[in-house]
Amino acid sequence: MLNNIAVVLRGHLRTWEWNAPQAFEFYNSIAHNVDYYISTWNTPELRTVKIEQTFADVNLVKKLYVDYQDREYTSWGGPALLSLHIVPHVRQQHKQTPYDLVFDTRPDVAPFRIEEVPITPIQENTLYTNAFTNLLDCNGDRNVGMKDHMLVSQFNVFEAMCDRVIIDSNETRECHVEILYFAKKQGFAVSNSLKWMDAIMTRPSGFKRYPSCTDEVYGRNLFEEEEFPPWESCTIDQRLELLDMQNIEKIDYVTNNGNIAVEQMSEKVREQFHNK
Repeated sequence: MLNNIAVVLRGHLRTWEWNAPQAFEFYNSIAHNVDYYISTWNTPELRTVKIEQTFADVNLVKKLYVDYQDREYTSWGGPALLSLHIVPHVRQQHKQTPYDLVFDTRPDVAPFRIEEVPITPIQENTLYTNAFTNLLDCNGDRNVGMKDHMLVSQFNVFEAMCDRVIIDSNETRECHVEILYFAKKQGFAVSNSLKWMDAIMTRPSGFKRYPSCTDEVYGRNLFEEEEFPPWESCTIDQRLELLDMQNIEKIDYVTNNGNIAVEQMSEKVREQFHNK
C-alpha cells in the first residue's frame, strides 16, 4: 500500500462520469491518501457540474479550466499544456506532503488493479507507461513509443516532462514516440513494468455495451444484444446519439483522428472557442 499519491487528470472530460467510480476505487485501493488534480479545456459548453458532482466526496486539490490555444490543441501539445498549468499546484502540495507517485493520466481512462500481483516500488528517474506502442510516424517510419494516457513516475520526472510544451506540435513525428524520446533526452529511463495495474481508454459506446465501467475494464458481462458497436465502428450519427445520451460535449470528440471523431477540427470549430 502506498502512502500518498497524486492523480493528475488532464484533457477533455469525455467519459469521465462513466470512469469515475472505477478510477476512485482503483486509487483508493492502492494508497492511504489520494490527491486529485484536474486540468481541462474551457470549452464552449463545459459541463462543470460533472466535476462538482463526481469529486464531491474525494480530495480534489485543484481544478483548472484552461483557455483554448490553437497551437496546443493537439494530441502532443494539449496534454503538455494542461499538465504545465497544473504542475505548480502539485509542486506546492508535494513540498508539504511528498508524493510517492504521480499518475499523469486522462479523464477518459479507467485504471484497474491486477489483484494477484503485489505493488512494487518504482525506480527513481524513470517514466512508466502501461504499454509501449509501435506506430507509423509522420514520415511513414515505425517507432517504438510510450502510450501517453497513463504515465506514472515520481514527482521530479512528472515535473520535468511538462517541459515538453516547448516543442511545437508541428515539430513532432508522432506523440507516443516523442514522449519516449523526450524522456530519454532528459536522462530518464523508460519502462512498462507496472505489472500490478493496467488501464484502458473508454469510449462513449461502452455505456451501451456493458452494465458498468468495471465490467468494461475487466471485459465481462458484455450485453448479448449489443445496441451499439465499438466506438471506432459507429457511424457519425451513432456517435452523436451516444454523446447526447451521456451529456458529453460534442467538442470533446472534434479531432483530426478519424477513428474517434464526430467532426474534423476546422476554422468553424475554432470560432466556437473565440466566441464563447
